[in-house]
Amino acid sequence: MKKIKLTAVVSAYNAEKKLAKCLNSLKFCDELIVVHNSSTDNTESVAKKYTDSIFTRPNNPMLNVNKNFGITKASGEWVLYLDDDEQVTPELAKEIKEITSQKDAADGYLIPRKNIIFGKWIEHTGWYPDYQLRLFKKGKGKFAEIHVHELVSIDGLVGKL
Repeated sequence: MKKIKLTAVVSAYNAEKKLAKCLNSLKFCDELIVVHNSSTDNTESVAKKYTDSIFTRPNNPMLNVNKNFGITKASGEWVLYLDDDEQVTPELAKEIKEITSQKDAADGYLIPRKNIIFGKWIEHTGWYPDYQLRLFKKGKGKFAEIHVHELVSIDGLVGKL
């Protein structure tokens, strides 16, 4: 049995048109978990093409409740969380694999996010790099459940990719 090093977690709602790109970019992970937030479209059938680890839950207005639920289901030493409209580039995937192999790695990592709005990368005016803490050791990271757009908080050292 293969040891699970890296688990990707995605929480999805009505994401049938964008979810495949997200999940396809996570093929380098050892485990993939999708929290299906009771979508009314074909989100669940898209997810089934990539993983059997799909957990259906009510679509909670406090989005971080279902994100945290997915994180608790991860069995890897590391967790990579993405929203259903985000993707990992091949270069980032390579860097994540390298970091998660190091014994002296930090407890969590900030990842520079490119914001694409109406098909255009918003590269200036403070939109890039839009660092998001999305990679962390299991048990070290959790989303606050206070406001909708709360970030992951880490118990430990944080680095940057």
